[in-house]
Amino acid sequence: MRALIYNQKGGCGKTTTAINLGAALARLGDEAVTLVDLDPQTHLTAALGRRTDGQAWTVTQWLAGAPGSTLPVSKRLFLVPGDCDAQEPRPFADPLGGMDGTVLIDAPPVWNATVARLMAECDIILTPLEPDFLGMQGFNRLLQTMKKHGVPWSRLRILVCRYVDRLSIHREVRERLGQLFRSGTLLPVVIRNSVRLAEAPGFGRHIFDHAPDSSGASDYEAAARLLLEEWRARLGVQSSAVRRSRPETEEKGNDREESFGEAARRAAAQ
Repeated sequence: MRALIYNQKGGCGKTTTAINLGAALARLGDEAVTLVDLDPQTHLTAALGRRTDGQAWTVTQWLAGAPGSTLPVSKRLFLVPGDCDAQEPRPFADPLGGMDGTVLIDAPPVWNATVARLMAECDIILTPLEPDFLGMQGFNRLLQTMKKHGVPWSRLRILVCRYVDRLSIHREVRERLGQLFRSGTLLPVVIRNSVRLAEAPGFGRHIFDHAPDSSGASDYEAAARLLLEEWRARLGVQSSAVRRSRPETEEKGNDREESFGEAARRAAAQ
C-alpha cells in the first residue's frame, strides 16, 4: 500500500497521522512500513527524534533514485528523513517503484510537481481533517485540485482528527461528511483530541511507545485495522504481481462525484 497523507491546510494532523498510523500498521501487519518526510519543515523527522543536518541521504536523494538506507525507528518501521533545504522542482526517478511493503508519505500542505507525481503513483490519498470551518475550506481546495489534475476522488480516504465529541461543530461536520461521501471514503473511526498525542513528539516517540494505553493509541490502531482490511480485500481479487495496480476504469469526477464536490463547497461556505 502506498498512501499520500495530504491536505491543502496545515495543522490538521498530517504528521501525527503519518507517525502513529505507520507505527500501528507496523505492529499489526507483517510488512515493513516506511515513512517518508516530504515536507521541508521536516517535522516528521524531528518528531521521531532524528536530526536532518548531517544526513547524507534524505528524501531528496530518495526522490532522485539515489541509493541509500532508511533509518530504523522501531520493529518493521523505517524513515526516509526530510530535507530542510529542499527546493522545487526536485529530481524525480520513480522512487516508489523499487520499494517493498507499505509506504506513507507525509506531504506539505502545498501543491507542486513532486506532490502531483507522488499522488498519481499512490494507491490512496489519506486526508486528515479537523472538523471545523477552516478544515472544510482546506478540504474543498483539495477536492478541486484533485479534479483539476484528473485524480479520482475514489482514491480519497478522510480521517477526522482532533475530534472532540462534546463540540457540536465537530459532530455536525462529521455527520455532514457522512452524508456527502459514500461508504469507505470517510473512515468510520475518528482520532480524538489527545494530550498524549501532542506530547509524544517531544520525546521522539510514536504513541505506542509513549502511551500505549491512551485513546490516541487505540484510535490509530482502529484506523490501521480498517486500512489493512481494505488493502487485503483488494489483494484478494488482484494477483500479487499487480498489487500496486489500480482499475483502468476509475471514475474521474463523474456526475455523482461532482455532486459531492458541490455539496462540500456549500458546507465549507456555510
